[in-house]
Amino acid sequence: MTPPEALRARALDLLSRGDMAGGIAGLEAHLAAEPDDAGAWLSLGAAYAAEGRWAEAARALARAVERGGGEVEARLAYARALVRLGRLDEAADQLQQGAAIEPPDPRVLRELGIARYDQRRHDEAARWLARACEAAPEDGRAAFALGLAHEARRDIAAAIAAYREAVRRAPALSDARLTLADALASIGEHEQALGELEALLARERRHEKAAHNREVLRRALAEMRARRLLGKTERELARSALAVEAQLRRREQTPAATGEGAGRQIVRYTAPLLELYATIDPAGGAIEALHLALTDPDRAARSEDDVFKVTVIGEDGRQAPVNYATGASLTFLREALGCPMTQASALYASLLQGAPSVDWGGATARLASVPGAASKAGGERHGILVSRRG
Repeated sequence: MTPPEALRARALDLLSRGDMAGGIAGLEAHLAAEPDDAGAWLSLGAAYAAEGRWAEAARALARAVERGGGEVEARLAYARALVRLGRLDEAADQLQQGAAIEPPDPRVLRELGIARYDQRRHDEAARWLARACEAAPEDGRAAFALGLAHEARRDIAAAIAAYREAVRRAPALSDARLTLADALASIGEHEQALGELEALLARERRHEKAAHNREVLRRALAEMRARRLLGKTERELARSALAVEAQLRRREQTPAATGEGAGRQIVRYTAPLLELYATIDPAGGAIEALHLALTDPDRAARSEDDVFKVTVIGEDGRQAPVNYATGASLTFLREALGCPMTQASALYASLLQGAPSVDWGGATARLASVPGAASKAGGERHGILVSRRG
């Protein structure tokens, strides 16, 4: 009769030579004689996993964990099998126990973060993945996963920073660079997004998704540059939907106050219920900033928008009209920035929810009072200021 140790050694040799069936049979025979061999259960579970036999792998790896085999390795392998079986809660529990072992294994931290992400526990996912990034400074996939967690938390700035770190750590990780480009495009940074796609295509010339996204972004960038009022002149402003639909009338032109840029001129436009202030660079006549203010915010909020005719999609999926204040603000953001109306709506919502400023496409939008309005009839007026960055 062959001793158990010999059965185990022969089985492991068969596995190392690619004979999965023979190796698995040998380990099963060994474990029938030595059921407390945690290392053999771990090897058997790994062999089942390599064959895609996940239910059998989970059972074998559970025995390895119960018997203390390889501790971290066993829990990690068991958790991976549980994930494959869709048993996320059990997998996360195994990884949580593995993460408590000192010093923590960076792989466990990363996979626990990913498990929490899959459970939609995004704040926890971000915390574990941040620890994984710190524990393994060269792990690009941990940084990429951290970016996904931050994006799910709606923290796009942190997400972009994590994607950039993933690309720095692992330049060949194409998913990270592609996702970074998507994130940059989502905030209107089309030029930077194109740069990332070009870098990806320089490494992988036949990357179809990157090539497709590059063409889409090129068109979007051209449309944005054609539509946006920042950087244009008063002639384009007069022809814009904002000016035409609101029937804006040009009023006085005054020098900008000290501190706003020497030599700049501010041109005021008016229409019922609103004023528009355009900061102009006299050297080339380019618009550097636009400031929309409602002259009677309460009335504008009560009035139906029969001028801009903006509609939004409600929670029930139906289209609904907005009031005049919202219609004017959304149209202003769309025209000033050259962004889609959906993006204008998201930016406006961020400002109303208390964001001090929002960036999009090389410009910044924020709520601000109109300079000098406090001394005029009607007192101080507040509105949305959009200006070019840098």
